[in-house]
Amino acid sequence: MGELIRNRKFLLVWLAQAASGLGGIFAMFIEAWLVYSITGSKMAMSGLVMAFMISSLTVQLGMGPYLDGWDRRLVMALSQWSRAVGYLVPTVLYVLDSLSLWHLYLAVVIGGAAEPLFRSSSMAYLPDLLPEKQLVKGNAVLEGTMNGMALVGPPLAGMALGWLGAETILFALVCLLALSGTLLFLLPGSRPDAKGEKQSWIAQFKAGLGFFKVHPMLLGTALLIMTANFAYGAIEPLFLPYVSELLGGTPVQFGLFTSAFSLGMLLGSLWMSLREEPRNRRLYMILSNGVAGLTIAVMGAVHLFPVALLMSFVSGICAIVFNVLNTTLYQRFVPKEMRGRVFTVRILLAQSAIPLGAFLGGGFAELWGLAPLFLAAAGVVILSTVIAWFHPVFHRLNQPAPAPQEKEISLSG
Repeated sequence: MGELIRNRKFLLVWLAQAASGLGGIFAMFIEAWLVYSITGSKMAMSGLVMAFMISSLTVQLGMGPYLDGWDRRLVMALSQWSRAVGYLVPTVLYVLDSLSLWHLYLAVVIGGAAEPLFRSSSMAYLPDLLPEKQLVKGNAVLEGTMNGMALVGPPLAGMALGWLGAETILFALVCLLALSGTLLFLLPGSRPDAKGEKQSWIAQFKAGLGFFKVHPMLLGTALLIMTANFAYGAIEPLFLPYVSELLGGTPVQFGLFTSAFSLGMLLGSLWMSLREEPRNRRLYMILSNGVAGLTIAVMGAVHLFPVALLMSFVSGICAIVFNVLNTTLYQRFVPKEMRGRVFTVRILLAQSAIPLGAFLGGGFAELWGLAPLFLAAAGVVILSTVIAWFHPVFHRLNQPAPAPQEKEISLSG
């Protein structure tokens, strides 16, 4: 951990990630509060999620293939500054008492458009800052920082709203996002060396897809994430009725339940950052995915709040273990000049399953109830884990990363 902090470039990324994470949590909190205050409509609140996801997926698909031709530092900085400007408009209008619903939706759309550009570029940029042996710890620290912000952000926003008013949160998130962009702008530029002629969008997207043919284990882990996101997309929007109806919980218990997942991710990332990288990646990744599925099954079968709280916590640990090892795997196997395109395909696969899961999960719960939904979602995750455990592709997870020249040979050959 100490050697990471002494790395000035990583320190800038870390501080920028912290500012961005806290600003993002403030944005989610105040958006929901303002939309509900203006409309009183739960449908309008759900529309925020759909607006964000549609914007994010559209930009990810349309611009993601071009990321490898752009300066990643500049993409990260501009994405944060654009989010800051997007929220500055409703901030000023709120102070002037002229805020309308569409102003909030516009800010959400801008944030959704900026998020995939920042996420893909940051994952592709990190290997330029750290030696290979520090990638697991670096990813763990950054993931832990984001989850730490998710843990402390909501209570901070709640206290600020109660004591200082909504305008304080709005101004704070604008400043945090602007600060994040400024810190990222101080980093050295990172643009892969141009190779050959410029390619069309379809050619670049095909190149990103084609890399998964060279390393099918990366496609396998992407499909595992997609399956898990489909399951969580089905149950996560229904956590409130799950706690209140199935568990007979209070609003305070609902807050504890959702915070337990973030706490699990935070402690899991701390554990990953302090220990040596596991040699048996396959065991850790597949086991963490399977245990996460079992936690969903327990939540569907045992309707006791302490048990659900523990399962949410364990699920958070499992999620961070899988994510850190998987991201590091991509950073090691994907050559620098292709990282943006490959990460674009990976994120697109993962995010596309969330709205589908949410849509089908809502209908399933209406027809058969919450408990069967949780059990069905668990079954999907556990089945995918069993397939992964026996499939020969996943045995390649433990193979060493190729040397840079070997990466080029495998791609050209």
